[in-house]
Amino acid sequence: MVFDMKLCRLNLRMIPSFIFHTTHPYTKLIARPYSKPKDTIALQQPMPQHTTVVPRSRNHPPYAAVRKPKIVIVGCSYAGMSATLTLTALKGGLPIPFASYGDYSHLQNVPSVQDFDITVVNERDGFFHSVGAPLAHISPAETSVMWKVYKGFSELSRPVIDFVQGTVISIDPTRQVMRYQDLEGRSQHLKYDYILISSGLRRPWPIVPRSRHFRSYLSDASTFIEKIIEAEKLGVVVVGGGAIGVEFAGKIKTHYTGTPVTLVHSRHQLLSNEPLPEEFKTRTLELLRAQGIDVILNQRADVQELPDGTFYVKFQDGNRLNTGMVIMAMACPTPSSQFLPSYILSNGSINTDSNLQIISRDEVIPRMFAAGDIVNVPGIKLGGNAMLMGSVAAANIYSLLVAQHNPSWRSAMERYVPMEPKMALSVGNSAVCYTSDDGVKYGKEWVEPMFGSDLGWSKILSTLGLNNYENTAL
Repeated sequence: MVFDMKLCRLNLRMIPSFIFHTTHPYTKLIARPYSKPKDTIALQQPMPQHTTVVPRSRNHPPYAAVRKPKIVIVGCSYAGMSATLTLTALKGGLPIPFASYGDYSHLQNVPSVQDFDITVVNERDGFFHSVGAPLAHISPAETSVMWKVYKGFSELSRPVIDFVQGTVISIDPTRQVMRYQDLEGRSQHLKYDYILISSGLRRPWPIVPRSRHFRSYLSDASTFIEKIIEAEKLGVVVVGGGAIGVEFAGKIKTHYTGTPVTLVHSRHQLLSNEPLPEEFKTRTLELLRAQGIDVILNQRADVQELPDGTFYVKFQDGNRLNTGMVIMAMACPTPSSQFLPSYILSNGSINTDSNLQIISRDEVIPRMFAAGDIVNVPGIKLGGNAMLMGSVAAANIYSLLVAQHNPSWRSAMERYVPMEPKMALSVGNSAVCYTSDDGVKYGKEWVEPMFGSDLGWSKILSTLGLNNYENTAL
């Protein structure tokens, strides 16, 4: 996804501003051991404002302890990772990430549910910081830092969590079966009790990695960086004036100051598709030009590669530019939903209710949830929103598990409420930030509080509670 201030643009784009507050969002909401109420009145207390009472027959038939319930999470980036950690926290009676975002009081003092397993299915072997791609793919020192293999996190090395690397082929909501292709190309299947779809959007290289393995990703990024270095004389052209293009152009100029950098955008204004104030877009343009980046607006680029490996970029007005490298930074994302039944999809995305349960034709599909960029919601795709959605969906799955085990418990689920638009965009050695409360702020002094030195990666990991990592893949 930059940051939301999504950490400043966890979209590549946005992360919620609370991640940067002194008060840590990893607050102490704990699923405490259950003590039976003294009377039935305790079971009839009003539900918190952000929760919804759920009719039992719709989502959780009587529980039969034939085997451990299995929760399958498809995709483990921002939303999937947040969901995984929320479930393990609730299972272990530990603080959950993002508890301060909603109410969640209905999960305090609930009966504890221990006997469930989590299977995470993901195409990559690790957690990649998509917001950090413009830095990871131009700076050799940052490349390996932005990809964390799952098995390197001690917090994820638990018997309850099984990581499966593979590609999902199909999901049958009626039979509650998911089919996937493993690394050897064999078709496998998983029976699930609950499933969370957090597979996100597909974006092209170099916006996100095209590799599925850490080592091959390092090779891809190294080759890409070498091309940037070789283009020092003729320069680099970045096509696409959205957040991704702005950040790539800015980071290249910051790290390779002697290299001419040109940013080309087909509209008359940068960030033309983003619901942001005019001042935000104007300040972004000013900061780019102040750092020596040539910005060409309202021109479409026709790129032709020459036999010597350089490029001609032809513009609508007839002008041409010979350059050493062209980076196509138009996002053009497509939902990663090809494995889902067509009746679930809406233009490739997924519709959900306020509890993030998947709906089709206004009917809830039992035991299916969705979170992150795959969900059909308006506005900028924020990493912060994705993580919040993952936490809400996981908490609601846990609530249904509690209800299955304890028929007397009045089940309730947390509602997801989208955040107000906000953005923090890294612009070379500076930054532009916006919230509805504070308006637009910009300047070098905003880089450290918004992004740190790694485009917010350390802040995200800390927020999720992923504090212990050892890279065993090197």
